[in-house]
Amino acid sequence: MSNSIKALIAIALVLALKTTGAVAAEAEWDRTVLPRPPQPFQGVTKRSLEGSVAAFTQPVKTPPNAPNILFVLIDDAGFGNSSTFGGPVATPTLDKLAAEGLRYNRFHVTALCSPTRAALLSGRNHHAVGFGSICELVGGWPGYSTNWPTSAASIAQILQGNGYNTAAIGKWHLTPDSQQGPAGPFDRWPNALGFDYFWGFLGGESGQFDPVLAENNSIIGVPTEKNFYLNDAMVDHATIWIRDQKAQAPDKPFFLYFSTGATHAPHQVPKEWSDKYKGKFDQGWDKLREETFARQKQLGVIPASAKLTPRDPAFPAWDTVAPEVKKLYAHQMEVYAGYQENADHAVGRVVQAIEDMGLADNTLVIYIFGDNGASMEGTESGTFNEMTTLNGVPLTNDQQLKAIKAYGDLDKWGGPDMAPHYAAGWAWAGNTPFKWGKQVASHLGGIRNPMVITWPKRIKDKGGLRSQFTHCTDIAPTILEAAGLPEPKEVNGVAQMPMHGVSLLSTFDDANASSRHTQQYFEILGNRAMYKDGWLACWRLDRIPWKIDPETLSRFAPGKWDPDKDKCELYNLDEDFSQADDVADKFPDKVRELTALFWAEAEKYQVLPLLGEMATVWGFPKGLPDQTKFTYYNGTENISSGMIPPIYNRSYSISADLDNPGRFGALGLRPGVAGVIVAEGSFLGGFSLYVENGYLKHTYSLLGLKLDTISSHDAVPKGKVNVRYEFTADKPGEFASSAPVAQADFSSTGNRKLRQKWSIAFRSGSPPMRGWILELTMVSQSFQNSNTQRYYRSISEARSKRSSSTLVLPRLPQTIYGGCIWSASRMRFEIEEAIIASRVTSRSSKSSSSSPQTSCYCRRVASPTWR
Repeated sequence: MSNSIKALIAIALVLALKTTGAVAAEAEWDRTVLPRPPQPFQGVTKRSLEGSVAAFTQPVKTPPNAPNILFVLIDDAGFGNSSTFGGPVATPTLDKLAAEGLRYNRFHVTALCSPTRAALLSGRNHHAVGFGSICELVGGWPGYSTNWPTSAASIAQILQGNGYNTAAIGKWHLTPDSQQGPAGPFDRWPNALGFDYFWGFLGGESGQFDPVLAENNSIIGVPTEKNFYLNDAMVDHATIWIRDQKAQAPDKPFFLYFSTGATHAPHQVPKEWSDKYKGKFDQGWDKLREETFARQKQLGVIPASAKLTPRDPAFPAWDTVAPEVKKLYAHQMEVYAGYQENADHAVGRVVQAIEDMGLADNTLVIYIFGDNGASMEGTESGTFNEMTTLNGVPLTNDQQLKAIKAYGDLDKWGGPDMAPHYAAGWAWAGNTPFKWGKQVASHLGGIRNPMVITWPKRIKDKGGLRSQFTHCTDIAPTILEAAGLPEPKEVNGVAQMPMHGVSLLSTFDDANASSRHTQQYFEILGNRAMYKDGWLACWRLDRIPWKIDPETLSRFAPGKWDPDKDKCELYNLDEDFSQADDVADKFPDKVRELTALFWAEAEKYQVLPLLGEMATVWGFPKGLPDQTKFTYYNGTENISSGMIPPIYNRSYSISADLDNPGRFGALGLRPGVAGVIVAEGSFLGGFSLYVENGYLKHTYSLLGLKLDTISSHDAVPKGKVNVRYEFTADKPGEFASSAPVAQADFSSTGNRKLRQKWSIAFRSGSPPMRGWILELTMVSQSFQNSNTQRYYRSISEARSKRSSSTLVLPRLPQTIYGGCIWSASRMRFEIEEAIIASRVTSRSSKSSSSSPQTSCYCRRVASPTWR
C-alpha cells in the first residue's frame, strides 16, 4: 500500500471520528471478579459512518497511582546474618533500604522453602494450599499435595488481572517434581500462576555456576557462557524486563518477584567475594554469636531485655575443635558470607536500575531476608558435597579433609568443583539470638527472619522499627491494599478461599499500631507451634535436623510416634523476645488452651495427618507416574530431576541403538563411535554410559566419593549395533550384594540413518557422541516399600557384618560433565565407617576400578532434601 493511500485513510478516519464522536473511557468494574468480563460496546452503529460513534476496548488498568512492586526473597538466611540486623555479613542494599524505610523484627515464615513461598504468594496458610512440605516430598493428603488449588489465586494472578505486568526471576520451587517436564502439565508453572515472564530454575536448589534453567514453559538447560554466575544473570534478566515493559507502557506498574538461589547450598561464589572475609571468622561460632548479639542490641533490632539463648549440645563448642579443623570451618563461613553479600549486591543492582529510571518514589520494595532460618543441614562438620548429608552419608572431619584435598583443597571450596554446605554451628550463629534454625518450626531460629519495606511516596518514618507480630501470609494482603485493590471473590469462575493474612499497611504510618495478626499456627514435618496474643506454645521433635539415619527415623514410623506425648514448651514472647525462658510449668492452663487451639487450626487448615520428621519414607508415592519403560530420542537433554527414570536401588537396563561409522579415510585416522550415550549427574554423583577407546563403559559415582567402572569385553562393532547395560539387584529396593550384576553386549540392528548426533543427557554438558544414536530405552523395575520393620531389622544385621575400608577418591573420567547433580538425592545410601561403592561388576567384562572389600547396602526412598 502506497504512503499516499495510507494518508488518505488516516484523514478519513480522523474526519469520521471528528463528526461522529468517540467513546474510549473505561467504565469502572467489579474487581472482586477476575478476569474483567467482556465490556459492552459503548458506541453507536448506523448504516454508515454518518451518525455512528466509535468506541474502543481499553486494556485493563490499575487504580490510579498504583505502585510498582519489587518483592525480594533471599534463601536460607538467618535473623542474625545481615549487617542490617547485627550480623557479620555486609548487606549494603538491605542497610540502604532500611535507612529509607522500615525494619520488621517480628516477621515470621514457615521454616521451609516451598511452604514459605506458597504462603507469601497466596496469602494463605501453606497447608491450605497443599504445601505442608517441599515439592520433592509429595504426599497423598490435601495439605501435602503440592498442587496449588485454583481456589487460591496467587498475588501475581490478581495483579495481572488488574492491569499489572508481572515477572518472576530466580528460584521457583512451587511446581511438583513430576510436572517439571516438557509434557507438563503447565498449570502450576509460573506463567499459569500469574507471571507474564519467568526466568530461573524450577527446583529447590541449583548450582550457581551451572544451573539447569527454565524460561517460561521450557527447560532451556545449562548456560554455556564463559564466567556465567546465576545472581549476575538474574539481575540482567530482571533489569531488561523492567526497561522493556516501561519503554512500551511507561504508566503501567510492574510486579517483580526476585528470588535468589543464594544462600541455599551449594555455597558457591566467585573467589573475590569470599576473600573479603579472610580471617574474619577465626574466632569461631560461639564468639561470633556473642558479637552479633551485642550489635543487635546496639542497633535496637532486639530489645534491651532480650537474652542470648544457650548453645545446644548438638553444636560442638568451638574450643573443642581441633586446630586443623578450625581452619576448614572458618573458611566455610568465609565462603557463605561472600555468597550472601553477593546476593545482596545483586538486589542492589536491581534497585539501582529502578532508581536510574526515576521510578523509586512510587516503588514498594519488600525485601525478606530468608524463607526460613539459616540451614543446619551441613551436619556438625559441613560437607564438600551437600548430597552426602541429604543422602544419609555424613562424613567425619577426617573424611571431609581427605575429600577436600582430593578435589583441590580449600581454595576449591565455594567454586564449581564442589557443592559445599557449612557446618551447623555457623547456622546456629546466623540465627542469633534464637535457638535452632531451618526445618524447626517450633523455635524462632527457624521461623523469624528480617524484613525491610520501603515506599518513599508513602513511608515517612525513615529508618523506623516495627515490632508487630507479622507473618508471611500478610504480604499478599499488604500488596493488595497498597495497590488499592480488593481481594477477589472469584477468579476464572472459581470461588476463592479467603486470604488468611492481614495487611501491614497500618504499620507504615504508625509504629505503635496494634498487631492485627493475633494468632498463627506453625508446622513443618511434626515440629510445631501455636501463637496467640503474645504467647507461643511449641513442640520440637526429638531429632537433630541433620540426622536422617534409619535408627532415628524409625522412631517416627507409623504406630511408634504419638504427637500427644511430645514435650510442650511455653513462652511469653511479649516479654521474652528470644524464646529463652520456658514457663510451661507456671501456666498449665495456657498450655492446655494453646494445645487445643493448635489441633483445631490443624484440622481447619489441612495440617493433618502430622508427618513426624522424615515421615515421607512411610508412604509418600514417588513423583514419577507408574512407568517402568522410558524411551528417549536423539538430542534429548535437560530432563528435570523429578522426571528422571527411577533406576537407583532396583534392577534396570539401558539399551541403545547406535550407528558406528568405524575408522575411515586413507590412513584410518577418523575415529569411530565415541562419547556419552546417556548420563545423569556430574563428577559429584551420578552415572554415565559411554564409549571410550572403542569399548562400551559404565561409570557410577557414589556422591563423588567412590567410582565403579565396568567395560565391555569386546570393542563396539562397526555398523548398526545395539548396546545394552543391565543391573540386577538381589533384593530390589533394599540391598545389592557383590554377586555379578551387570552386562554389556552387542547385537546387529537394521539399516536406519540419522541426521544428527548428540548425547542423550539428563543434564546439559555431556560431550556429543561421534556416531549416531537412533534410540535409547531404559527399563526400570517397579519398586514398592512395604515392610519398614523388616528393612530396619535388615540394616541392623548388615551393620554387624560389615568391615572397614579406606577412603578412595579418584576423579571421574571426563565423560561425565557438570550440570546439576541434585537428582542424585532421589537415592539414599547408608554407609557406616567407610566410603565405599556399590558392588557393580560385569559378567564377562573387564573393570577399570578395583572391587571394594565391603558392600554398600541401599534402599530407595523419597528424596530427603530440604529447601
